Amino acid sequence: MSSNLNLLESKKLLRELNYLMCEIDFKNELTMEYNKQFEIAIIQFLRESPLVKEQCRNRFGSMMDESKETSLVTNKSEETSPMITKNKVIDYSSSTDVILFSGQQIDMDDDFYLEFDEVKMKKLFRDIVQNTHPDKVKSNILNSLYNKAVEANKNEDILSIYSVCDELGLDFHVRQREIYALEGRIENLKSKKDSFEQSHLWMWYINDDDENKRRKIIHHFLLNHAPLARHLF
Repeated sequence: MSSNLNLLESKKLLRELNYLMCEIDFKNELTMEYNKQFEIAIIQFLRESPLVKEQCRNRFGSMMDESKETSLVTNKSEETSPMITKNKVIDYSSSTDVILFSGQQIDMDDDFYLEFDEVKMKKLFRDIVQNTHPDKVKSNILNSLYNKAVEANKNEDILSIYSVCDELGLDFHVRQREIYALEGRIENLKSKKDSFEQSHLWMWYINDDDENKRRKIIHHFLLNHAPLARHLF
């Protein structure tokens, strides 16, 4: 492949990867904001069906406790505490089946194994720092790219370093094996994104203007997670 084609393909893949990462950030925020509201909607649904609630107790555990119910509903109008943060997954006992996106580097299959090139990484990281370090430039956008590069450098994540270089317009060259790795990471993220968009939380979120549909989604959620309650509906 010519160097020009290599560069164009690399840029295309890196921008697709950046788009998917933006999608992940959006879904992280969505989960933080709506997960508790979804739990509250489930609790209120179950209050109307005490027999179903009892059948669901084994599946949902502490969520069925009276104290938990009171706390959730009482705090409905308050700001909910984050369930996840960027670059970190916080363990929690949730009733939802939502797929969590951590923003962390996704493990590649062996076919996409990248041999670490310390010299190349150091050079690109140095170039990035020259253009983005908070001591050198006062720009929130550039400083955020600096933070992204620092995290990538710590994780020896050359693909994310390429992504920052692309955003800054810095010269870089992506090897063919690294292009395969980019394609693998993109497919991995697409799969996770598609899984999220089949979750009950997502369906509940996008039907915010139709209360009947939301009740059907909760109904379906309970049938999937507490099949012993099926005969009670």
